[in-house]
Amino acid sequence: MSTMEHEIENVLRAVPKPAPPTGLKEQLIAQVRLTVSRPASGSPESTPAPTGWLRRWWPVLAPAAVSLACAVGLTMQQVQIHDLKQTIQDLSRDAGAKAAVPSVPAVGTNDASARGAGAADRTQQEVVRLKELASQLAAEVAQLEQMRVENAKLRTQLSEPPAGFLIAEETEAMAKAKGKAESIACINNLKQLALAVRVWAIDNGDTSPAHVLDMTNEMATPRILVCPGDHAREAAANFASYSAANCSYEYLAPSAPDSDPFRVLLRCPIHGHIALCDGSVQGYVAKQHPERLVQRDGKLYYDVSQPSQDAPTPQPGNPPPGSSNP
Repeated sequence: MSTMEHEIENVLRAVPKPAPPTGLKEQLIAQVRLTVSRPASGSPESTPAPTGWLRRWWPVLAPAAVSLACAVGLTMQQVQIHDLKQTIQDLSRDAGAKAAVPSVPAVGTNDASARGAGAADRTQQEVVRLKELASQLAAEVAQLEQMRVENAKLRTQLSEPPAGFLIAEETEAMAKAKGKAESIACINNLKQLALAVRVWAIDNGDTSPAHVLDMTNEMATPRILVCPGDHAREAAANFASYSAANCSYEYLAPSAPDSDPFRVLLRCPIHGHIALCDGSVQGYVAKQHPERLVQRDGKLYYDVSQPSQDAPTPQPGNPPPGSSNP
């Protein structure tokens, strides 16, 4: 031990010892007696009071509550997803229904919006007008079909006169009447075909069909394709059995725009009747007035500016002889 350590030890030993507080011994003895006098911890008096049921069951109830909350959240999400899908389907149907109606994009100015609305109104009015025209043409086709049936009955009656009942003059007059009836029926056929072409063109960009079979929906029967005066041909029973041998008329304007009303659409080689692109029919032109048929760029036109050389000039308001008004 060094000198310095020895001196420190002597100083510490010389320090006076602190006196204990007065009555400390009695206090300690009293505390010991109080501890001995208390009952033991295992006795009934020391048993703690029972706790509540929530405190006992919370370790089990807490996971169950969390699981229930998760199930409720998943159920609500499924319901929302189903509602969103239904909303998307409804919007898709509405968009498909509105796709057929032409829309005009919105513009920032009031004038542009007004012009767009006016264009949409004009388009809608044009669609309504075309539908009314199609209905009118369908009614005319039905009327012409009724006339065709009546003409067929008349032809049947004229083709079977009683044997030995008529004299020579009456037989000749009957033949002329039969030829006239066949000519009238031919004009009716051409009118029906021209109307069918116009109805087809309305639904297909104002262009005539490429072939007569393209407009079977617009023709009531394939019988109108055979001229009543063409006794060498027979009408097809239906369009499925139709061939070129079942058509008497010359179709001269396939896939043509419906813009030139004087272009020849159909021609009958038996009577010389012609049907124009505007739906009108001119009688006996190819036979009696061939000079009025003019070729232009490989297309046949009806030129009304060239009067007949051997026929008087028709008076205003009267149709030319042998012709039919539209």
